[in-house]
Amino acid sequence: MLIDKSSYDSFISCHEHNEKKRCPFCGNLKTKKHGFIYSRILTNRGRVKRKTQRYLCKKCGRTFTYFGTKTRKRTSDSLKKRAVLDFVLSKNSLREVGKRYEVSPTTILNWLSKISSRMKVYDICESRCSGVIQLDGKEIKLGGKKKSIFLSIDANTKQPLTYQICNGENKKTAEDFLLSLKQTYPYRIRGIISDFGRGKCFLGVVNKVFPQVPHQVCLVHFERYVWMFLPRTKRSEFYLRNSLLKSLINKVIKAPSRKDSLDWLNKLNHFKPFFRASYHNRFIRSINKNYEYLTKYFDYDYLVTNTNRIENMIRQLNRKLKNLDGFKSEKNLAHFMKIWFIGYYEKYKN
Repeated sequence: MLIDKSSYDSFISCHEHNEKKRCPFCGNLKTKKHGFIYSRILTNRGRVKRKTQRYLCKKCGRTFTYFGTKTRKRTSDSLKKRAVLDFVLSKNSLREVGKRYEVSPTTILNWLSKISSRMKVYDICESRCSGVIQLDGKEIKLGGKKKSIFLSIDANTKQPLTYQICNGENKKTAEDFLLSLKQTYPYRIRGIISDFGRGKCFLGVVNKVFPQVPHQVCLVHFERYVWMFLPRTKRSEFYLRNSLLKSLINKVIKAPSRKDSLDWLNKLNHFKPFFRASYHNRFIRSINKNYEYLTKYFDYDYLVTNTNRIENMIRQLNRKLKNLDGFKSEKNLAHFMKIWFIGYYEKYKN
């Protein structure tokens, strides 16, 4: 065969409507019309009749059509794309989408790879870059094993920036993700906001990749961590101490100015002997060690103290993933994430 099937469609489209069609087997232009092929094709309007022109090569004697050789297009491209987007961007499960379009779930997954390969990943719009970026990670199942997806988004314009599928959420994978973000982002990065990350993978790594960029840790995540591990029951032996420690931590990280924050931090350290439980000392050590990360917003007023933008993005991804029992192959996961990410960008591009 002179021309492979993958390049045949684009090759034959270069001819005018009434011009001779080139034979895909021998490359000869000595061809003529040779009847029609009558069939039915599945489209958005249902199954419709279709008449396809067939051509005959006078040199090699073989026949062909617009759709290649020995292949008949049973489903329109518009229906394939619609079914795949319905599966990826809606809350419907794979089986529900298959029943709706009268195809098997395996067929939807086969279409997923084809539609994904045709979709072009967008370029980050520089006019929608504020320089303040939010980061987070999401755990996902792949063949019964755990994978992680790193995501980034512009904190002010809600423009999704990059994503990366990796083997786990650790310092090595976080550094690789930040390096790719650094190469892709077209604007000067002025600040980064994140939680600590699993195993505090973002601490230190952000400063390593972006040494002069301020890094603010999400206060909502830190408070949630404190409230989760400090006992709240009144039957606790240290109930009053627990309430006082919560109040002091809140005043330290949410003071109106850095001066007030440092005053409350000194008071907290002054009352350290009063807090006798082991978990009390753990939280006091944590706030002293991570004080700069928790209060960076005092020095840079454009830094927000939460990761609501990226959390909303992950929440919408979770709504879709809860209907899926993980992914069977890494290719399906890659195709799914590519289409979902492009769809999310299209949703919030204005």
